[in-house]
Amino acid sequence: MLNFKFKEFLALILILILAACEPALALSNSSDAFMSLPFGHPYARTQKRMERSGAKVATPRPESLLMTGYFEGFQTEFAFAFYKKKLLKSKAAYLKSTGSASQDKNFYELLKRGFERQYGRGKEMPVANSLVNGRIMIKSTWTPDKYTTITLLYNSEATKRFPGNSVKDRPIHIIYHYNKWDK
Repeated sequence: MLNFKFKEFLALILILILAACEPALALSNSSDAFMSLPFGHPYARTQKRMERSGAKVATPRPESLLMTGYFEGFQTEFAFAFYKKKLLKSKAAYLKSTGSASQDKNFYELLKRGFERQYGRGKEMPVANSLVNGRIMIKSTWTPDKYTTITLLYNSEATKRFPGNSVKDRPIHIIYHYNKWDK
Protein backbone atom coordinates (compact mmCIF):
# COMPACT_ATOMS: atom_id res chain seq x y z
CA MET A 1 0.00 0.00 0.00
CA LEU A 2 2.89 2.35 0.77
CA ASN A 3 4.36 1.88 -2.72
CA PHE A 4 0.99 2.83 -4.22
CA LYS A 5 1.06 6.14 -2.36
CA PHE A 6 4.53 6.96 -3.68
CA LYS A 7 3.53 6.11 -7.25
CA GLU A 8 0.39 8.21 -6.91
CA PHE A 9 2.47 11.10 -5.52
CA LEU A 10 5.00 10.88 -8.34
CA ALA A 11 2.27 10.81 -10.99
CA LEU A 12 0.74 13.91 -9.43
CA ILE A 13 4.08 15.74 -9.40
CA LEU A 14 4.71 14.82 -13.04
CA ILE A 15 1.30 16.11 -14.12
CA LEU A 16 1.75 19.35 -12.18
CA ILE A 17 5.19 19.94 -13.68
CA LEU A 18 4.05 19.32 -17.23
CA ALA A 19 1.10 21.66 -16.76
CA ALA A 20 3.07 24.46 -15.07
CA CYS A 21 6.48 24.62 -16.73
CA GLU A 22 6.89 27.26 -19.40
CA PRO A 23 9.17 25.20 -21.62
CA ALA A 24 8.75 21.59 -20.52
CA LEU A 25 11.78 20.34 -18.65
CA ALA A 26 13.59 17.26 -19.87
CA LEU A 27 12.36 14.66 -17.42
CA SER A 28 14.46 11.90 -15.96
CA ASN A 29 13.42 8.86 -14.03
CA SER A 30 15.96 9.34 -11.19
CA SER A 31 13.23 11.14 -9.26
CA ASP A 32 11.02 8.03 -9.40
CA ALA A 33 13.83 5.81 -8.14
CA PHE A 34 14.72 8.29 -5.38
CA MET A 35 11.14 8.79 -4.16
CA SER A 36 10.31 5.08 -4.10
CA LEU A 37 13.42 3.88 -2.22
CA PRO A 38 12.18 2.32 1.03
CA PHE A 39 13.94 2.78 4.36
CA GLY A 40 15.89 -0.32 5.34
CA HIS A 41 16.90 -0.87 1.69
CA PRO A 42 20.44 -2.34 1.49
CA TYR A 43 23.36 -0.15 0.33
CA ALA A 44 24.15 -2.19 -2.81
CA ARG A 45 20.50 -2.32 -3.95
CA THR A 46 20.12 1.42 -3.35
CA GLN A 47 23.16 2.11 -5.52
CA LYS A 48 22.05 -0.24 -8.31
CA ARG A 49 18.51 1.12 -8.34
CA MET A 50 19.72 4.70 -8.65
CA GLU A 51 22.28 3.74 -11.32
CA ARG A 52 19.54 2.04 -13.37
CA SER A 53 17.64 5.34 -13.25
CA GLY A 54 20.60 7.21 -14.76
CA ALA A 55 22.30 8.52 -11.60
CA LYS A 56 26.06 8.16 -11.28
CA VAL A 57 28.12 7.51 -8.16
CA ALA A 58 30.09 10.58 -7.06
CA THR A 59 31.43 9.39 -3.69
CA PRO A 60 30.94 5.86 -2.36
CA ARG A 61 31.65 5.36 1.35
CA PRO A 62 30.65 2.48 3.62
CA GLU A 63 28.19 4.61 5.63
CA SER A 64 26.99 6.98 2.88
CA LEU A 65 26.57 7.30 -0.84
CA LEU A 66 26.64 10.47 -2.95
CA MET A 67 25.29 10.34 -6.48
CA THR A 68 24.54 12.84 -9.24
CA GLY A 69 21.62 12.72 -11.61
CA TYR A 70 18.38 14.50 -12.46
CA PHE A 71 15.20 15.07 -10.48
CA GLU A 72 12.42 16.04 -12.90
CA GLY A 73 14.91 17.77 -15.19
CA PHE A 74 16.88 19.57 -12.43
CA GLN A 75 20.52 18.58 -11.99
CA THR A 76 20.62 16.98 -8.57
CA GLU A 77 23.00 15.64 -5.99
CA PHE A 78 21.53 12.67 -4.13
CA ALA A 79 22.82 11.76 -0.66
CA PHE A 80 22.03 8.51 1.13
CA ALA A 81 22.97 7.56 4.71
CA PHE A 82 22.87 4.03 6.07
CA TYR A 83 22.34 2.53 9.51
CA LYS A 84 25.28 0.31 10.51
CA LYS A 85 26.62 0.71 6.96
CA LYS A 86 23.80 -1.49 5.66
CA LEU A 87 20.25 -0.14 5.84
CA LEU A 88 18.97 3.10 4.28
CA LYS A 89 18.05 5.56 7.06
CA SER A 90 17.98 8.89 5.23
CA LYS A 91 17.92 10.20 1.70
CA ALA A 92 18.22 13.71 0.34
CA ALA A 93 18.01 15.41 -3.04
CA TYR A 94 19.67 18.81 -3.56
CA LEU A 95 18.32 20.35 -6.76
CA LYS A 96 20.48 22.75 -8.75
CA SER A 97 19.04 26.08 -9.83
CA THR A 98 17.70 26.47 -13.35
CA GLY A 99 18.98 30.05 -13.33
CA SER A 100 15.43 31.39 -13.26
CA ALA A 101 14.10 32.49 -9.84
CA SER A 102 10.49 32.12 -10.97
CA GLN A 103 11.05 28.60 -12.33
CA ASP A 104 12.85 27.49 -9.13
CA LYS A 105 10.10 28.98 -6.92
CA ASN A 106 7.37 27.46 -9.10
CA PHE A 107 8.90 23.99 -8.80
CA TYR A 108 9.24 24.38 -5.02
CA GLU A 109 5.53 25.33 -4.82
CA LEU A 110 4.59 22.30 -6.96
CA LEU A 111 6.58 19.99 -4.69
CA LYS A 112 5.01 21.54 -1.59
CA ARG A 113 1.49 21.10 -3.00
CA GLY A 114 2.26 17.50 -3.91
CA PHE A 115 3.48 16.73 -0.38
CA GLU A 116 0.42 18.49 1.08
CA ARG A 117 -1.92 16.37 -1.06
CA GLN A 118 -0.08 13.24 0.03
CA TYR A 119 0.51 13.97 3.74
CA GLY A 120 -1.74 16.91 4.65
CA ARG A 121 -0.74 20.45 5.51
CA GLY A 122 2.87 20.66 6.61
CA LYS A 123 4.49 23.04 9.05
CA GLU A 124 5.98 25.89 7.00
CA MET A 125 8.27 28.43 8.64
CA PRO A 126 11.28 30.61 7.94
CA VAL A 127 14.50 29.19 9.42
CA ALA A 128 18.08 30.36 9.64
CA ASN A 129 20.13 29.17 6.70
CA SER A 130 22.63 26.75 8.21
CA LEU A 131 24.87 27.06 5.15
CA VAL A 132 25.09 30.89 4.90
CA ASN A 133 25.10 33.04 8.07
CA GLY A 134 22.55 35.83 8.34
CA ARG A 135 20.20 34.38 5.69
CA ILE A 136 16.89 32.55 5.90
CA MET A 137 15.25 29.63 4.10
CA ILE A 138 11.65 28.42 3.96
CA LYS A 139 11.20 25.05 5.62
CA SER A 140 8.17 22.77 5.31
CA THR A 141 7.96 19.58 7.37
CA TRP A 142 5.69 16.53 7.31
CA THR A 143 5.64 13.49 9.60
CA PRO A 144 3.69 10.77 7.78
CA ASP A 145 4.36 8.29 10.61
CA LYS A 146 6.10 8.31 13.98
CA TYR A 147 9.50 7.38 12.52
CA THR A 148 9.60 9.37 9.26
CA THR A 149 10.21 13.08 8.76
CA ILE A 150 10.09 14.76 5.35
CA THR A 151 11.65 18.21 5.02
CA LEU A 152 11.37 20.48 1.99
CA LEU A 153 13.66 23.52 2.04
CA TYR A 154 13.69 26.48 -0.33
CA ASN A 155 16.52 29.03 -0.47
CA SER A 156 15.58 31.82 -2.86
CA GLU A 157 19.07 33.31 -2.68
CA ALA A 158 20.56 30.17 -4.20
CA THR A 159 18.90 30.86 -7.55
CA LYS A 160 21.79 31.78 -9.83
CA ARG A 161 22.34 31.85 -13.53
CA PHE A 162 25.66 30.00 -13.12
CA PRO A 163 25.26 28.06 -9.87
CA GLY A 164 28.22 26.43 -8.18
CA ASN A 165 28.42 22.79 -7.23
CA SER A 166 28.13 23.30 -3.47
CA VAL A 167 24.98 22.26 -1.61
CA LYS A 168 24.64 25.87 -0.42
CA ASP A 169 24.16 26.88 -4.09
CA ARG A 170 21.11 24.63 -4.45
CA PRO A 171 17.72 26.30 -3.94
CA ILE A 172 15.59 23.20 -3.27
CA HIS A 173 16.40 20.44 -0.77
CA ILE A 174 14.21 17.36 -0.21
CA ILE A 175 15.20 15.35 2.86
CA TYR A 176 13.67 12.12 4.16
CA HIS A 177 14.82 10.83 7.54
CA TYR A 178 13.86 7.60 9.29
CA ASN A 179 14.67 7.64 13.02
CA LYS A 180 13.53 4.22 14.22
CA TRP A 181 17.12 3.06 14.67
CA ASP A 182 18.40 6.30 16.23
CA LYS A 183 17.30 5.36 19.76
